[in-house]
Amino acid sequence: MSHGVLALGVAVLCISGNVWYLPACIDLRAGQDRPLSRRLAAAAVLAGWASGTLTMLLMLTSATLPAAVLMAVAGTTATVSLAVRARLRRGQEQREEEARWAALYR
Repeated sequence: MSHGVLALGVAVLCISGNVWYLPACIDLRAGQDRPLSRRLAAAAVLAGWASGTLTMLLMLTSATLPAAVLMAVAGTTATVSLAVRARLRRGQEQREEEARWAALYR
């Protein structure tokens, strides 16, 4: 496969990803208006797309394969850790909200 076809595929993939990364950018820009769990999840989405894009760019250039693999592993680690933190934080926020509502009904 030629580099042009691979580059075109990467470009189409990255453009189609705007369904996920544009709302994530909006959530991060909203700052304190969004819960922390939502901002962490948005950061995970952006980290995943950025690492995927950078990995593909490394593969398209004359970089060595270990450099691309290192980028992929680092990006995956960052994405998973942010996603796990977001999930844990979301659970904590739900428990806090349930406690507030329970206090109102007492």
